[in-house]
Amino acid sequence: MLPVITRILTEYGEDIFKNTQRTNAMLMDLAPGQNKERILVRNFIEADGFSALAEADDYGLAERRLTHQLTETYSLKRGAALWVVRLFAAALGQIPESEWNEDPADTVPSFSMPYLHGQVSMGKTHVVAVGTDGTVFAGGTDDAYQCNVSGWHDVVAVAAGEAHTLGLKADGTVLAAGSNAFDQCDVVHLSGVKNVYAFGHDSVFVFGDGTAASVGRSKWDLSEFKDIVTIAQYPEGVIGIRGDGRLSLACYAGEEDMQREWEWLLSQTDVVQVISTYINGSIVLKKDGRLYKSGEPDNYFAQWRDVVSIANVTDGFAILCADGTVRILSYDRAKPRISSYADNWQNVKAIYGGYRRVIGLTHESRLLAASTNLGWLWQNKAMNIDYIADWYPVSAYHG
Repeated sequence: MLPVITRILTEYGEDIFKNTQRTNAMLMDLAPGQNKERILVRNFIEADGFSALAEADDYGLAERRLTHQLTETYSLKRGAALWVVRLFAAALGQIPESEWNEDPADTVPSFSMPYLHGQVSMGKTHVVAVGTDGTVFAGGTDDAYQCNVSGWHDVVAVAAGEAHTLGLKADGTVLAAGSNAFDQCDVVHLSGVKNVYAFGHDSVFVFGDGTAASVGRSKWDLSEFKDIVTIAQYPEGVIGIRGDGRLSLACYAGEEDMQREWEWLLSQTDVVQVISTYINGSIVLKKDGRLYKSGEPDNYFAQWRDVVSIANVTDGFAILCADGTVRILSYDRAKPRISSYADNWQNVKAIYGGYRRVIGLTHESRLLAASTNLGWLWQNKAMNIDYIADWYPVSAYHG
C-alpha cells in the first residue's frame, strides 16, 4: 500500500487526499483486493488526517492525536489506527519506511470477517440493539415478551427471531427472552459462545472453537461445522462461513434446482457473507469486495466493486460500500436498483436488514432506518421503526 500512496502523492499532489471519493476510486484501481486497507485509508481521509499530519510541527504529537481520533470516532482498534497514520507518515517522509509494517495482518483487524455482527437485529415485528454500556434497546411487538430485555447487562451482541430475542454476554453465556414454544430459548446451559443468531423459531450459536449448535423448531445437526466464523440462513437450512472463506451447509434435501444451488455455494471460496433465497438464488460477497450471484456470470454485479457488507431486505438486498454509502439492489436485471431513503445515508459502518427494512449504524454510533416498501410499512404500526433514532450510542462488537 505504501508504494500506491506514494505514487498518488507524487502524481496528483496533496490535494487528492482531501477528497475521500477520488482517493477511494484511485485505490480501487491501483490496490484491488486490499479492501480492509482501503477502508482504513478512507477513515483517515474522512478524519482530515492527511492535512493534520502534513501540517504538523510535532509528528509524535500528531500521531497520538490522530490515533486517538480514529479509535474514538471510527471505532478502529489502536493497531489499525496506528497502521494507517504511519502509512501516510512514511509516504510524507516523516518516519523511515522501516517503522511502518507493510503487512497489516498483525495490526489491522479483519474488515471482512466478521462484519460487525450483532449490534442490531430485526425480527419479524421487533428490533433490538446493543448499547455501548452493555444494555439492550428493544422495540416493536412484545406479545411474547420478546422485548423484555430491560434487565440485561454486559451484552455484546443480540439476535432477534420470529418472537424471541437472544443476547450474548461478554463472558460467553447467552440470555433469552420471548417465545419458547420450540425450545428456542433453551440457552442456560451454553458457555464459550462467540456469536448468536436467530432465524424464525430457531437459535444458532457459534462457539469460540469454531463449532456450532442449534436449538428450536428445526434442530439442525451442526456437528460437522468446523472453523466457523459466522452463520447465514439458507432456505430450510443453515450456512456456516469458515475462516478460510469456504462454506458448510446443513439443510433438508430439496428439489433439483436447490441441489444445484447447494453445489454452487459449496464451490465458492473467499466468502465473507451470503444471502440465500428460494426464488432468487444466492448472493455472496467475497473478500475482494465484489458480489457474485448463483446461476449468473461472475460479472453480473460488475459495477459494484468495493462492497463491505450486504444485508437481506426481502425485496432485494442492501449493500454497504467502502465510502460509507448504502444502496438497495433488486434481483431483477431490468430494474437493478430500489430507491429508498438509504440512498442519502453517509458515514455508515454497518448495515442490518430484514422484512423490507434496512438499518444503518454510523461511525457516530447512531442508527438510521429505511424501508423498501413505504406503503406496506406504514400499514403495520409495529413495523414503524422511527423509534430507533433515540437509541444512542450503539456498540461496535466485532465478534
